[in-house]
Amino acid sequence: MDIYLSGLYSGTNPQPGIGIARSIRQAYPTARIIGVEYSNRCSGIHWDDLDHIWLQRPWEELALDLYADQIKERLDNGAFWISSVDLEIMWLASVFPEGHERLLTPRMSSLQKIAKPEVTGFRELPLQVPPFIDTEKPDWDLHRFCRQHGWKVWLKGPYYEAVRTYGWDSFQNVRAILSNAWSTDRLFLQSHIGGYEESICFAAYEGEIVGSVYMRKRELTEEGKTWAGSVTEVPQEFAAGLRKAVADLRWTGGAELEMVRDTSGQAWLLECNPRFPAWIHGGTISGHNLPALLIEKASGRPSLRPAINGNEFTRVVLEIPVKHDFPLPFLPEPFPGATGHSMKHPAGTLALAKRLQELSVIEGNANDNSDDKKGEPVIVPASFIEDLQSYDFNNIETPSFVFMESTAASVFQRAGRMAKELTTKEVKVINAYSIKTNPDEKLIKLALGAGFLAEAISLLEVQKALQAGYRTDQVILNGPGKWWPNGLLPAKPIRAVFADSIPDLEYTIGLIERNQLRSEIVGVRLRSPGSRFGISLETPEHLATLVETLKALPAECKFGIHFHMASSNIGVKQWWHLYEGMLRWARSVENLTQRRVYCLDIGGGWFPDDWHSESPDRFGRAIQTAKKFLPHVQEIVSEPGKAMAQPANAVAMRVLEFENGENEIKEVVVDGSIAELPMNFFQPHRILHFSTRTGDWTPLARGNTRLLGRLCMEHDIVASNVELPPALSKGDIFVFCDAGAYDRSMSYVFGRG
Repeated sequence: MDIYLSGLYSGTNPQPGIGIARSIRQAYPTARIIGVEYSNRCSGIHWDDLDHIWLQRPWEELALDLYADQIKERLDNGAFWISSVDLEIMWLASVFPEGHERLLTPRMSSLQKIAKPEVTGFRELPLQVPPFIDTEKPDWDLHRFCRQHGWKVWLKGPYYEAVRTYGWDSFQNVRAILSNAWSTDRLFLQSHIGGYEESICFAAYEGEIVGSVYMRKRELTEEGKTWAGSVTEVPQEFAAGLRKAVADLRWTGGAELEMVRDTSGQAWLLECNPRFPAWIHGGTISGHNLPALLIEKASGRPSLRPAINGNEFTRVVLEIPVKHDFPLPFLPEPFPGATGHSMKHPAGTLALAKRLQELSVIEGNANDNSDDKKGEPVIVPASFIEDLQSYDFNNIETPSFVFMESTAASVFQRAGRMAKELTTKEVKVINAYSIKTNPDEKLIKLALGAGFLAEAISLLEVQKALQAGYRTDQVILNGPGKWWPNGLLPAKPIRAVFADSIPDLEYTIGLIERNQLRSEIVGVRLRSPGSRFGISLETPEHLATLVETLKALPAECKFGIHFHMASSNIGVKQWWHLYEGMLRWARSVENLTQRRVYCLDIGGGWFPDDWHSESPDRFGRAIQTAKKFLPHVQEIVSEPGKAMAQPANAVAMRVLEFENGENEIKEVVVDGSIAELPMNFFQPHRILHFSTRTGDWTPLARGNTRLLGRLCMEHDIVASNVELPPALSKGDIFVFCDAGAYDRSMSYVFGRG
């Protein structure tokens, strides 16, 4: 009996071929096992259970039609074929759409129902699929998804490959790499699920399960791959649903359902691999030889039953002799950062992905409605267009910041109304505008008119607030360098001051004792996890030092506590979790110092959509929570500066030049740059195109064009992957919205002479 096995790569992220060969050899000692590979650099070709190696050209060079005929000839002559390579399985399904009795891989109709991320074929099981989003959606939507899930997200390829992304810059870099590697933009983001990793592995023939096991990971590699695990029977909760799903799929071959079980006990389905897993021989060690059971069912020839060696397995590294027919090749020319040949896909598997794209073999294997979503334009508020229409963009000087007057006024007014609505007899709720976010006097005056306090991090900012019309008793002083520069501290009382460190607290108390500072509220900033600002409470000694220092605070000063962490950096859910955690710390400080917390100042770093989408009920519950932990609190200050300022400005850039390619424009040079858009690497911007010929405004969708800035710097790319309007002209305007916060305040002069 001839059995062909592919997928012999045995590096740090191994393929299953060698494990399958070991299992089949135990069950069928006299079978002829032929290893199939596409590179002589795969060390698995030297494994001694392989009687013969059928070495092919790399995938980018292989004559696929001829190769398909050769495989069919072998199958027709009685050989069996087990593939361990996802893309090869997909290609085989295109060659044999209805399968072959000796081709032990799933047919195309089966593969279409297990496509990531939804994996519709296993909805019968008590599994949930983690939230996900197609990366062909506008960047604005992708950024929102990441924030909603606390930047605990995975960017996944269409077939395999998953990379954890922790921020917008890393996401953009990884997206470019994966899109290029897989020759497709059909990637997706999926939320991270914390918990224990588990798998169901099964073998089936024509929809009938012939064997299955349940594996719990016990040791992982740096890439998250199984190094050790325990194997048991499939739990009863999955058994019936698994049988029905496999029958409905008419599945043939091996498969693995990868899952995570969270702390509540809920199991989440990450993906279904259409093949045996790399740890498959661990199941054989535990008495469940699934590859042999698959061969037995397909061939009708009984297999030897495996010995049971417990229900746990682990891996070791082995040195084996090289087969004389396949001497080791020399290392390629070394290059910086090289680690030898041990790439994840030494056989050119990525090249196969590109060829399958060109042949339309994979069409329909990704989400069927992806084409419908391609080119979906970003949605911008109507007020953006209304504000922009008040400018003469045919004559405007570019690049320039554009003030969105009605948009800015509306967000400040809404925030002011919300504060009044949330205020009760017990607690006054008030907003404070963080001047550093954008010190534009127009915004400071809007904040004053909407009932905001002014929050300053330097005495220069205090003076800026006073010049805009604020009184000293409407100013909050905060930050590590708040006393800079000398000589500008107001003589009149200010509203509040918060110390950023123990030395800062001692200095503040000294100013009060010397009658050089008068402040209604004196407080401390507590350090949030992961922040460098505020007073640390990580150890009992830190807490004791704070308590001891606060004993010197004059009794007539009202006591306040402040904390700040940008929700746009850690995610909305995580921010609310942090909020309650900081309230617990504040209660501990209150109890130990016997100083009632009169004021709670909350800095949020809110992304506009998150802050404005939160209902008053959510903020109302937050106030109730604050009263629960701090029953004496009488004033709660919210600092939504970023949420107010970001929509208040846009940046207008003019098209300088572009070159028409054969199919589409690949690059456009504009007169703007990252000097005017420094936050481009940390957040997306909604982009509008203004036609100087027609006067039409068009939101841009995702596409294949890069907008290059004017600076002679490699990284001056103001937008990647945008879809241009049909009739772009030199001199047209691109307006980058959402640039009114740190884009505006941190912009710099460069390349202007």
